[in-house]
Amino acid sequence: MTVYKYFIKIALKNKGVILSYTIIFFILSILNSGSNAQREISFTETKFTIGIVDNSNSEISRSLTDYLGKKNNTTFIEADEEYIKEQVFLQIVDAVIIIPEDFDERVVNKKNAIELFRDDRNVASYQIENQINKFISFANATYEDGKFGLSNVSTALDEGIEVNIVKSDNNINQKMNTWFKFYFNYVSYIIMALYISVIGFVMTDFINKEVENRRKISSIKFLKFNREIYLGQLTIASFLTLIFIFGSIVLKGKYIGEVNFSKYVVNTIVFSFSALCLVFLINNITHNKYIISGVSTVLSLGTSFISGVMVPQQFLGEKVLTIAKFFPTYYFVKINEMDISSLLDVKYEIFMQLLFAVVFLLMGLYFSRAKQVN
Repeated sequence: MTVYKYFIKIALKNKGVILSYTIIFFILSILNSGSNAQREISFTETKFTIGIVDNSNSEISRSLTDYLGKKNNTTFIEADEEYIKEQVFLQIVDAVIIIPEDFDERVVNKKNAIELFRDDRNVASYQIENQINKFISFANATYEDGKFGLSNVSTALDEGIEVNIVKSDNNINQKMNTWFKFYFNYVSYIIMALYISVIGFVMTDFINKEVENRRKISSIKFLKFNREIYLGQLTIASFLTLIFIFGSIVLKGKYIGEVNFSKYVVNTIVFSFSALCLVFLINNITHNKYIISGVSTVLSLGTSFISGVMVPQQFLGEKVLTIAKFFPTYYFVKINEMDISSLLDVKYEIFMQLLFAVVFLLMGLYFSRAKQVN
């Protein structure tokens, strides 16, 4: 087991990289524990600042202005488009609406009734558009005999509904489940970065001409040499993965009975295997430490951004998610986001991660054989 011992010895020389990633990760996890405890679980409607240009000054346009004024802070501003765009860009107002002179006619004919300038950087400002569309729809529905039933519109818009939250019968502690979900989502980023950095760097020391020449003149066979290398990789990978699984137990161990902890553990192990196979592929493509370091940063951060680790998948665009589906991180995050009754509910996502592992492995073997032939 000389090769195996030497592999572990070199890997442990990178303990600085392992410790820096691990310590920063656990500090952020502890900080997140505090913020998660104070996380809002109720909905509160936000008041926006809306600029209004009323070129119609009709009964219905004034009614729309009054309605928006009940839910937001409204102000009348000058009808200069450049000025309006500047106000929105500087976030002095969240949105500006321009009501045209033929507003009544547009509402009746279901045409684009107003011109809206909205700050697309503020996702919540889309709520303004929803409020306007709701008013126009109700006004249109009450139009009869050349008149709008604005009193009925006002009554309908003021109506509220009583919402009762039905207690889930799956005995899942949703607050703790959210913490575990975020924790393990970020574990994918750490695992990807550490695997490529640590194992990738160690392999660059093994796969060079000097070591290869020494192996050829030694008594150790090629098969045994590679077997001990792979065993070393598996040992380091298992060690790193277990650190973060046990880390979750140390931080929130008393809650693991209140969440589907086995889902997170199985998912993390499957993802780790897939990431290890990706490292195998990278090592057979390049032995350059600088390239490996760059690939580690790009792949770990890049896949985390597009797969829902940094930003929830529901807020990502369709094209971004389409690209993300070509990486195992997407399926790993998807499983963490799902409420399941058994692992069979996520068999497709687990299968996809294993499929990626097999593909990475086969591609790695292809490049390895190609190099041997050359």
